Amino acid sequence: MSAVEKSGRSGPGRFVYYVCQVLVRLVFALVLYTVFVVSGALASDGVVAKTGTAIATDCERVGPVSRSGLGWYWQCDAEITWSDGSKDTSSFTSSDLTPRNRTEPAPVAWREVDNSGHMITVERAKPFAGFGWAVTMPLFGAVLMGVELPRLQSVFADQWTRRRERTRMQLWEPAMLPLGWGLLIAGGLATAAPAVLPGMAVITILLGYCALAVALGVAINRRRQGLGEPPVLSPERREKLARVAKWLRGVGAAGVVLGVVVGFGNWLGVLGAVAIPLALVAFGQRMVLVTNRHRARFDGTVRNSAAS
Repeated sequence: MSAVEKSGRSGPGRFVYYVCQVLVRLVFALVLYTVFVVSGALASDGVVAKTGTAIATDCERVGPVSRSGLGWYWQCDAEITWSDGSKDTSSFTSSDLTPRNRTEPAPVAWREVDNSGHMITVERAKPFAGFGWAVTMPLFGAVLMGVELPRLQSVFADQWTRRRERTRMQLWEPAMLPLGWGLLIAGGLATAAPAVLPGMAVITILLGYCALAVALGVAINRRRQGLGEPPVLSPERREKLARVAKWLRGVGAAGVVLGVVVGFGNWLGVLGAVAIPLALVAFGQRMVLVTNRHRARFDGTVRNSAAS
């Protein structure tokens, strides 16, 4: 084992690695909380028990880290008048109320939440609540799993020798994580607009979850057993994969054109409609790149063997 690998597995290198992983998880936790709150996913939960109006009595600007999450927001105390004439007070975060609401009443609701008591929310459109719910579980998974940071020596360094070279030769494993996140984000954003194709946003989100689940399995296996050598593709299999890749890119491109034409102008809806075709194009392109790399390595090996 090299000196660099030893420093990653023990001593200061190991300490720095774990500290950075804790910080990464804290950042993901803050991002998770921010997205869940700001998207309106949290405020969409529960059953409305009563409604009323709120007038802001005191507002202050808070940030960059606060009860609202990451960013700068208005946080206001308010007096609430319920529809039955009773009065109440509450504090609102995430710019749900602003100084403008000192004179302009905002509609609010008392929501009963299962096993969590109640909450008082400002009743307004929450078009991105679906996006918040869609990315909550993957972000929570990122909080638990963490990520490998570039240029930071991992305690798994001895298992991941020649990591970049090997991942470049893998056919589908490295594509699962970006494809999963891409599908999930596109499907979540598409829920904020009228559907170009009925149900496509939900299907896209579900496929994104499936891809991320596969990526999670790959990551767990890699941490347990290290990054193994990718299989060598025979000339026959390379030709077959090239034909499949061509078909995937053709079908995907046709789907993108169809989605844009049908939903032109409704761009969030179009995003949900073309996410899966774009994933087909991307995966087909990945297959082309990998088969070309295998061909170059195979041809180079054959030439070297012949020369020797």
